Amino acid sequence: MTIPHNDDGQIFCRRNFLTKAGMGIGSLAFMDLARREADGASNQNTSVIPHHPARARAVISLFMHGGPSHLETFDPKPLLKKYAGQPLPQSFGGVNLEFTDSRSAKLLPSARSFRKCGESGLEMSDIFEHMPRVADELAVIRSCHHTEFNHAPALYMTHSGTRQMGRPSLGAWSLYGLGSTSENLPGYVVMRDGPLKGGPSTYGSGFLPAIHSATEIRMTGAPILYLQRPETHRPGDQRRIMDFSQQLNRRFLESQNSDSNLSARISAYELAYRMQSAAPEAVDLSRETETVKTLYGLNSEVTRSFGTQCLNARRLVERGVRFVQIYHGGGGGGWDTHGSNDSRHIQNAREIDKPIAGLITDLKARGLLDSTLVIWGGEFGRTPTSEGSDGRDHNPYGYSVWMAGGGVRGGKVYGSTDEFGFKAIENPVQVRDLHATILHLLGLKHDELTFYFQGLQQRLTQVDGQSRVLTEILA
Repeated sequence: MTIPHNDDGQIFCRRNFLTKAGMGIGSLAFMDLARREADGASNQNTSVIPHHPARARAVISLFMHGGPSHLETFDPKPLLKKYAGQPLPQSFGGVNLEFTDSRSAKLLPSARSFRKCGESGLEMSDIFEHMPRVADELAVIRSCHHTEFNHAPALYMTHSGTRQMGRPSLGAWSLYGLGSTSENLPGYVVMRDGPLKGGPSTYGSGFLPAIHSATEIRMTGAPILYLQRPETHRPGDQRRIMDFSQQLNRRFLESQNSDSNLSARISAYELAYRMQSAAPEAVDLSRETETVKTLYGLNSEVTRSFGTQCLNARRLVERGVRFVQIYHGGGGGGWDTHGSNDSRHIQNAREIDKPIAGLITDLKARGLLDSTLVIWGGEFGRTPTSEGSDGRDHNPYGYSVWMAGGGVRGGKVYGSTDEFGFKAIENPVQVRDLHATILHLLGLKHDELTFYFQGLQQRLTQVDGQSRVLTEILA
């Protein structure tokens, strides 16, 4: 019996046939994936043409880790005093709270007083001393909501539009969609004052090419780890070492074709080399006047930490950084006020009040506010009912977020919660609506900003097509 052979001498059988055919089909798929990967990884250091004219060039996100209470900040509910100590009405149903029984929990009025601020009369709690002077720049959205009660999934939801860990964050999507306008600084920067309950994946790049990951700037020690040139290296030595290592990296990449982590590493090495001179200057606050430092609260121990973050944020967007993510409240409970709700909100507000007012004032004075979108909020709000004697539980049913600058109409309140501040009832705003609006202000259509992954054109606002741009708050 004669066994057929291929031209290369290999036995011709079903296994070999399927292997060769499969490799041929796979190569077509691979070519498409490689093209998509190259398209996604190519725009880190170049400015990409947006879908429509952008109102904002950069974003500064001020995230209050732990969940600030809207009832103590931007959503006054005087009716709570009338019904203090009573349970929620039966009309609210059996809502699922994490730490308290909603049927036995008692309504807890806020100890704060609210006053009308600015020409717009925007209402704001008395825990803010300096924020009232920028009230006319804020658009407060009182009807935000989602479904996640625990910190980690709520953090993922507010950052990436889903409760799942490992999805790309808003900052990563922004950089993917628009690239960076800075040659010598990263396009996406994170500053935090402690650990996050959702971990670093909260602000990660997920399945997007690794080149769109965040660069963390630390508040103590070296701002960026491993950036300084070793003292034993002369400048010329380092450049020669860099060129040789990059040559080897690119040669290896040619054999790998679609390793986004390696592509990101190659780009990161070059960026790190350029950052050695640019990054220290960008975060060198000694170059600022004492007047500016005082504006941000750097002259006070209470406000120095967050004020430093805010001043660094202004300096970074001034130098072309696309997205700056700042966290307040990491470690030590932060805004997660299951007890001592009132006193802890007072303390937290003292730490952020002057720096935020200083940031908005400074951006406006420098002509940067019109092109910089500032966002404030947390992963959820707090309940109108008490936990223990003086705490509030997590509440994703209704809470407040505000935006300023970057094409937003200031001095405006949008949406509302019910009479007790428990649920969003008027013009409810889901997290993905916020994301769609932010992308819109950056010049991106949320339903056209996609990345092919696991057989779908994935996007920040998911594929259900339900998200909307909040045109009512746009200038």
